[in-house]
Order: sequence, then C-alpha cells, then structure tokens
Amino acid sequence: MRQKKLFIFLIVILCLGFIFRFFMFNSSNSKIANQQNSNKYPSQTTSVSQISQALQQASPSGVDASLPSWTFERYQTLMLESGRQPGIDANTFLAIQKRKQTANQIVADYLKQHLGSADPEILRAFNEVPREYFQYQYQSSSSFANVAYEDKADQVKPWAIGWGSALSDYLGQAYMTQVIKPTSSDVALEIGTGSGYQSALLSRIVKKMYSIEIIKPLGQAVSKIYKPLGYDNIETRVGDGFYGWPEVNGGFDIIIVTAVARYVPPALIAQLKPNGRMIIPVGQPFKKGQVLYIYTKDADGRVHSRKDVGVYFIPMTGAIQK
Repeated sequence: MRQKKLFIFLIVILCLGFIFRFFMFNSSNSKIANQQNSNKYPSQTTSVSQISQALQQASPSGVDASLPSWTFERYQTLMLESGRQPGIDANTFLAIQKRKQTANQIVADYLKQHLGSADPEILRAFNEVPREYFQYQYQSSSSFANVAYEDKADQVKPWAIGWGSALSDYLGQAYMTQVIKPTSSDVALEIGTGSGYQSALLSRIVKKMYSIEIIKPLGQAVSKIYKPLGYDNIETRVGDGFYGWPEVNGGFDIIIVTAVARYVPPALIAQLKPNGRMIIPVGQPFKKGQVLYIYTKDADGRVHSRKDVGVYFIPMTGAIQK
C-alpha cells in the first residue's frame, strides 16, 4: 500500500514539473515574440510633443506670430529691415496681441457661419501671420498697425494703403482663402498684391506663392517685406495681372484675384491647372452688384463656374479696361 502511494506521489510530481516547464517555455517565447513585434512595429502611442514637432516640421519656414518669440523688439527690427517705420510702441503692440485673440475667434465663428466649418489650416495661417506688419500706408509712408485686428465683427473693414489700393478686411480674406481650398502641394497665383497680407496668408499653406501688382511704387515697396519675415516661398513682380504669369511652367492650382474684373481674363483660365480653382470678383468698377465667382477646371480641362456672394472690390486696371 505504501509503495502504491509513493508511486502515485512520484507521478504527480512529474506531472507538475512538466506543466511548470510548459508554461515557462511559452512565457519565454511570448516575451521574445513581443520583443520582436515591438522592434518590427513601433508603438502607435504618440506624445503631444511629437505631434507638435511634426506640425512644426510641416509648417513653412519664417515668422510665426502665434509663438512667444513674436515680440515688440522683433516686430520693430523686421519693420526697419523692410524699410518702414514701426509706428507703434511696446504697449500698443501688446494691445494688438490681445485683440488678435478675439479676432481669431471672430474668424472661426464667421467661417463656421458662412461655410459650415472653419478649416484648421486657415485658422493656423491667420494666427501665424502678423497682420500688424502689413498695416502700412505706402503713399504717405506711415504705419497704421495700431488698429490691427478689429475686435468686433461689425467693425472689421478694409484700409487704404496708397495709390487707390486697399488692405481687404480680414474676414473677407479668410473666407476667400478657405473657399479655394489650398493644400500644401499647391502652386498659387494672386492678382493684386496690395499690402501683401493675402499672399502671406496663403504662403503659410501652399507650396509656392506668386503675386502680381500693377501699381509700380506699391509693388516695389511690398516686394521687400517678405524677406525679413523669412517667407521665402513668395515671389512677386510688378505687371498686369490680366496676362497672369505665363512663365511659370505647368500653371497654377489656385488663382485668387483681389480686384473686381469686368470679365474673366482668358489668360487666367488658360493658366489654371486641371482640378484647379480660381476665385474672382466680377462686376462694374465702383458699383453695386459685384459678385464673387468660383471657377474650377476638371481633369479633362472643362471649366465650370458658380456664383458665390456679393462683394465690393476696387477695380482691376490695365489691359482689362481697354
């Protein structure tokens, strides 16, 4: 009887040893497999800092006025480098930055109200580009940066910058920018550089930005303001926007016209790429009834158009007047 019990005890011990070794083996293999998978497939968890770094790498180079590095001292330095007087003091600069926070929300609300949503890329660009830097009257060589970022929606308006040209209101500029759906691979053309703000706004999103200004002293002065900002994907020239910029091979994904035209210049349609978008105000100069039109060219080269909203712009001049 004792021998039988001893025999059973030995069998149990052997079974337990086998089970122990089995689990140890699987556990070891599981750890090895997990390590191999970890090496092969990196963790999908992404930290906030990694996201921030990725966004910074994706953003175009140059001044980002949403960062703490955008200070009065830097603003003052860049204005002088561009050949212009700053026109404001440190306290006024701080007041502008405070109003800007309200303006950011005004833009977001306006885009949601009129377009159903606010494109985060448009909001980012609006936040990054320092509007106060562009509020300058070139004919009288005086800054009006002190009134940048009107903080009530019903007070947002255009401003004269000399020789009959104007800096459009920021709501209209944000609206037109979102309507043409810019992407990071786009090549864009602006007809009517004006203050340079609209091209700067688009340059924070698109791959390459071209802009034409017909008023020579204005175009020459504004061409100097991008370099201090480090906005190196913008190219400007003085010329008649009626003819577009035919030297740019392949044409444009986006064309934005910032002056009212009596009709759509044929050269602009010709220079619009397949799947391209153009936004242009059409109507009579200095009269009511101007309408914003959106033109698209499909993959087969067919052109489509639709009316958007009523607007009021200064007239396009040059060959279109003949």
